[in-house]
Amino acid sequence: MKHGSWKLILGALAFGSLLAGCATIISGTKQNISISSTPSSASVDVRTMGGLPVFSGTTPTSCKLPRKDEYLVTIKLAGYNESKIAIGKSFNEWAIGNLLCGGIIGIILDAVDGAMWKLEPGTIHIELVKAVSNGRTTTYAVIGALDDEGQLRTIAIPMLPINN
Repeated sequence: MKHGSWKLILGALAFGSLLAGCATIISGTKQNISISSTPSSASVDVRTMGGLPVFSGTTPTSCKLPRKDEYLVTIKLAGYNESKIAIGKSFNEWAIGNLLCGGIIGIILDAVDGAMWKLEPGTIHIELVKAVSNGRTTTYAVIGALDDEGQLRTIAIPMLPINN
């Protein structure tokens, strides 16, 4: 190869590196989330906050979720109270690398593909609570609401039988 060809190839590689966002290169656009429960074998349902299903399985499990969305994880097992936990987004520090090498194009790419975010929590372990009181199975109403930080908080309220 001629000396000029090497310059062209190196120039193309350097320019190509500017087109990729640092967070996209280092951490990717998806994140692995581990989900477990005690007892195990509980069903897992993961949906976007908009309600779109993205994963279902049985504990223990893991799933790769796109970093650009936030999620609600529901864990159920017969005889136990249902548990829900929100997976939120926080800033991925690798996106700062765009200030050094990715430039505005890298920042835009990381923002569009979601790589500028990291999902939290990255590991979920739920201790399921038995839905039994005084030796009898009890039905619970589970009420959930988002707190001031956007985290889902739930409370289980036992439903009492009506005696006529």
